[in-house]
Amino acid sequence: MDVLEAIQKRRSIRKFKTTPLTSEQINNLLEAARLAPSGCNVQPWRFIIVKDTQLKTKLCEASFDQQFIKDAPIVIVCCSDLHSWKESKEKTQELLNRPDINLGEKCEKALMERVEKVTADSTHERIPSAMLNVAIAIEHIVLTAVELGLGSCWVRLFDEKKVKQILKLPEYVFAVALLPIGIPNEDPPTRPRLPLPKIILQDSIKSD
Repeated sequence: MDVLEAIQKRRSIRKFKTTPLTSEQINNLLEAARLAPSGCNVQPWRFIIVKDTQLKTKLCEASFDQQFIKDAPIVIVCCSDLHSWKESKEKTQELLNRPDINLGEKCEKALMERVEKVTADSTHERIPSAMLNVAIAIEHIVLTAVELGLGSCWVRLFDEKKVKQILKLPEYVFAVALLPIGIPNEDPPTRPRLPLPKIILQDSIKSD
């Protein structure tokens, strides 16, 4: 299966078979996430694999009783470690020191200014960047799941404070999404997507 085929076959699955996932399947999913790109190569993603029925039930309740969260064989709680951005200066310098990278003086200056701002920001202000980076890793998991014959569903509708309490997350780690995964027990139709002309604002832009 190539990437485009996996994208075309992906669906949001809310009915799962009870068949448990193998360790190999779970490791393949996490390896796909591990290889995702991130700003300054900070890699802020952290994952909790929830198999325990009681924990899944609590996550279901924290997600306003979305039952498929409890029914899935596993739920991957996809988190971001906001302290990871403290390493962005070091990671950026590693990038700039690479012999195959030549960004130019203006670009290097702009990059370092951004890094300085991120490291100076409060933990709360790092959340948007962290969510963006973790989202890339989540989609790697989602598409790998399709290749493995599994289904998943992004869940962002949950009480973040309750999830944090249930999993005893430290203050600097927050849940970005819950990802129930298992063998699909449904085959939902493709949901409508906008045609290309609707999502391309301009084919080309010419300077004055």
